[in-house]
Amino acid sequence: MGAGKSRLGKQLAEALNLPFIDSDAQIEQKEGKNITEIFRTKGEAYFREKEVEFVRELAMKDAFVCATGGGLPCFHNLMQKLNKIGTTIYLKNSTETLVKRLQNETDKRPKLADLSSEELAEFISKAVKERESVYNMAHFSLNENEQTTEKMRSILLNG
Repeated sequence: MGAGKSRLGKQLAEALNLPFIDSDAQIEQKEGKNITEIFRTKGEAYFREKEVEFVRELAMKDAFVCATGGGLPCFHNLMQKLNKIGTTIYLKNSTETLVKRLQNETDKRPKLADLSSEELAEFISKAVKERESVYNMAHFSLNENEQTTEKMRSILLNG
């Protein structure tokens, strides 16, 4: 959440002349509701099942660049499935950077709604610690100063 997946993904897709796919946007489109509404009306378990369906459909597509929601890789062994579908990159950011990027978006993100700045920092720190072992399964990991379209393009073309 807030790592820059969608922004960098779109830039990379454009640089490689490939379609860009955003898991959250695809699920929102199919459901006719935004993620916050899906969580509120149908619950997280329902949303996670929609992510499973998304990854199943993704496996049938040809070359593309995809940005997933931050939680997607952490449920139903989806990180392992993503690794089989293509090359995965973990965009590793500090808690401070993520707080800075997310502090004005809490109303758009169901898990961040109504959190104070201090609570937001605690939530992000805890979430990263809980998810990091899964994120580290990605084929590549890029620290904040490495997160450029050029670096990702180089990884994809040269390994």
